[in-house]
Amino acid sequence: MRKISIFLFLAVKALILIGCGKELDISQFNDIPRGISVSDTVYVKEGEDWKKAGALEFNQPEDIYIGHDGFVYIADTGNDRVVMLDLAGNYIGEKRILHPVAIAQDRRFNLIIAGELIKGNYRYGAIYKVRLFESGHNINIARIDTIYWEPEKPARRFTGVAELIDNSYYVCRVGPDNTSLFDPDNMILHFSKNDSLYPREYIDLTPNLDATGSGIRSINQMSAIVTFSDRRRASDFIIAQTDPGANFKVKWFRFNPGSEVVPPNWEAYFKPNATDLTTQNIFVSPEDVTLDTRNNIYVIDSALDSLMKFDVRGKLLKESFGPGKLGNDRLKNPKGVAWFDRILYIADTGNNRIVRYKLSTDIR
Repeated sequence: MRKISIFLFLAVKALILIGCGKELDISQFNDIPRGISVSDTVYVKEGEDWKKAGALEFNQPEDIYIGHDGFVYIADTGNDRVVMLDLAGNYIGEKRILHPVAIAQDRRFNLIIAGELIKGNYRYGAIYKVRLFESGHNINIARIDTIYWEPEKPARRFTGVAELIDNSYYVCRVGPDNTSLFDPDNMILHFSKNDSLYPREYIDLTPNLDATGSGIRSINQMSAIVTFSDRRRASDFIIAQTDPGANFKVKWFRFNPGSEVVPPNWEAYFKPNATDLTTQNIFVSPEDVTLDTRNNIYVIDSALDSLMKFDVRGKLLKESFGPGKLGNDRLKNPKGVAWFDRILYIADTGNNRIVRYKLSTDIR
C-alpha cells in the first residue's frame, strides 16, 4: 500500500477503455520501442529494470512502497525479505520476514509489514513493525516487533496495511470463515500509533460493511488498502478486492458521522456505476492501489497485466496502459504499484523485477 509523502527524511531528494459489464479492452495498445502508447500519451521506461538487490535476485516481489523517508521498500515475497533501496535502486539493506506481501510506513519512520510467522506446525498471518528510527535508519540492525497475530485463527491472513496522518494504521484481514456477525475473517482492523488494536465498537469500521457479498459495501477478499495524506480525507481509505464475484472491486470509503436520525457509518464515496472507477466489472483482479500528490488513483490489475489511472473524480484517464504487443517488456502478474516524483514503480511479480515508467510529457 502503498502511498507516498512529500516529506523526505534527511532530505533524500537525490536519492483503457471500458464497456459496460465487459472486461477492459486492452488489445488496441501498440508496441513502441521503450514506450507504451495510449492515445497521444507515451510511458517511457525510466532506466534499467531492477532485478536484484544485495546477493539475491528478486523472487516474486508483491509490493513496492516509497516511504516518508524517501527510500524504496520492496516486499521480496519469494525470498522472505523486505529490501531497502535508495531512489536510484542502490541496495541499502534488508530485513528477513516470512512471506511479506504489503508494506507501509508511519511518519515516525516505522515500517508496518503484513507477512506470516510459523508456530509449531502452523503458519499464521502476522503484522510486523520495523523500528528504523531507533537504529539510525539501519534496517539490517533495526528491531522488529511482532505486533499482531491470532493463534486460534491459522487460516486468517493480512493482505494490506496503510498508515493514517496520526500514525495509526489500517490492516486488511481476510479468511474463509465469515459466518460470525461480530468477528468475521474479512475485516479492516485499526491500530493506534502505539500498536493497540482499537475496539471494534470504537472505530466502527466493519459493522455496516459487508464481509461477504458482491455489492458496493462488500469487503470480501481484500487485496490492498491505501489512505490519503490530506487532512480533509484523514480517515478515508480505498480498498481493492480480488473476489471474482465482486461487482465493484475498487472502492473509496469515507466516514459519515451521522445525525440525530442517521447513525454513524461508512459510505461509498462513489455510487455504483456513477463513475468509471465504480463501473461494474471494469477490473478482474486488482492487486494494489496507490495515490499521487493530486490524489489520482493508480490500480494495478494482475489478471489484465495492466495499470489503470483515475482522477480524483473516478474518471479513467488516458495514462492507463495494458500489455498490447510489448514483447518482453509486457507485465506479467504485477501485484504492486507506487508513485513518486512523476515516476511509476511497478512490482512486476511474474517477471521477478521492478519496472519504472515516466510519462513522455513529464520528461524534462
